[in-house]
Amino acid sequence: MRIVIGNLPDDVDEEGIRDALSPFAPVEAIQLVHDSGAPTAVIELETTRSHAEQLANRIRGRLYQGKPLNAWVPTMDW
Repeated sequence: MRIVIGNLPDDVDEEGIRDALSPFAPVEAIQLVHDSGAPTAVIELETTRSHAEQLANRIRGRLYQGKPLNAWVPTMDW
């Protein structure tokens, strides 16, 4: 299952995301996207959609390097 995390700082790296999310769940894989604006991370977790949505809700609004995170579960599998 994927969770997308937005509003990340420009200097974010995969290890920083993994460390920040470790209290929530083990992250299987991370893909950083730097296409436009603030970087976005797509993380892979072995979990159900319901659990992923709960995790996204817990992550949303948390501060990471002074920035409030945005997190959601994509409606389509891509």
